[in-house]
Amino acid sequence: GAAPADNALGLDFRQPQPAMANVDLAQSALDGITDRDGSRHNIVIIPDRTCRVNDGMASVRGGGLAQTLYSPDSPTRVRLTTPLIDEGAGPMKTSWMEAVDLGARVVKAVIDRWGPDAVGMKFYDHGGGGGGFENNWAIGRLFFSGIGTRTASIHNRPAYNSEVHAAADAGIAALTHSYLDAELADTILIVGANPYETQTNYFLAHMVPNLNGGTAALKRSTFPGETVEAARMIVVDPRRTMTVATAEAAGGADRVLHLQIEPGSDIALLNAIARIVLARRWYDVGFIQE
Repeated sequence: GAAPADNALGLDFRQPQPAMANVDLAQSALDGITDRDGSRHNIVIIPDRTCRVNDGMASVRGGGLAQTLYSPDSPTRVRLTTPLIDEGAGPMKTSWMEAVDLGARVVKAVIDRWGPDAVGMKFYDHGGGGGGFENNWAIGRLFFSGIGTRTASIHNRPAYNSEVHAAADAGIAALTHSYLDAELADTILIVGANPYETQTNYFLAHMVPNLNGGTAALKRSTFPGETVEAARMIVVDPRRTMTVATAEAAGGADRVLHLQIEPGSDIALLNAIARIVLARRWYDVGFIQE
C-alpha cells in the first residue's frame, strides 16, 4: 500500500519522495504478481544499502530481477508452471510425481545400458563467493554422487574445469583477487575487460573510490607508514570502452593509461611486463625461492 504501515519499505508513497531518498525504485525493480489464491501483490527487489560488497547498487541484471517473476499479465506468463509429457499426441500436462518418476526411470535405463557417463549435465557457476556452488549443491550431489557421471559442462565451456588454465597451472584459483584489492592497490591493471559494463558494482563501489582518493584512510590503516595517494589505472583494450571514459572522469585523465593495443598482441605485452618485473626484481624474491 501507499501508507508507510502498508508497505515493506515503511515509506509514504502518498507524496513524492525527497531527492536522494533511501530507496531508488526503478520500473525494472517492480512487478505485480498473482498468488495461487488469486490475491495480487506488488513486488520490489532492491539492493541492500548496508551491503559492503555492492554498496547499495544494483547491476543491470540484478536491477531487473523483479521482471523475471511469474505473472499472468507479463511476458513471463509463457513460463511453464507444470511438467509436460509428450506421449505422441503433443505435450500434455502431468503431475510432478509422474514427471519425476519418468525422469528417474529414463536415467536408470541409460545408466544400465551405457553407464553413468552417458548421462550429462549442464549447469551454471555464477554467484561469486561460492554462490554458484551453493545453488548447484543438490543437483551436483545427484549427478556426481548419485548417478556417478563425469560428463559435466559448466555454463561457458565444454568441461567442468578452470577457464584460466595458466592460473590453474600455477596452483591458484581463477578468482585471484578480492574486492578489497581494488580499494588498496596503487595501480589497477585491467586486461581485456570492461568492468564498468560487465562488473558495474565492483567497478563503481571499489575501483572508483580508489581512483578519486576515497580509500586513502583505509590504505593508511592497512599499510601504516607507507605513502598514500589515489590509485592509477591501466586499461589494456583495443577499444576505448566505457571503463576508460568513466575512470578518466573519476580520477582524471592523467591517472588513467589506456593501452590501445592491436588485437592478439596482449601476450607480447604481458611477457614484456613480466620481463621488466624480473629484471628489476619487483617481486617477492623470498616467496619465489620457497
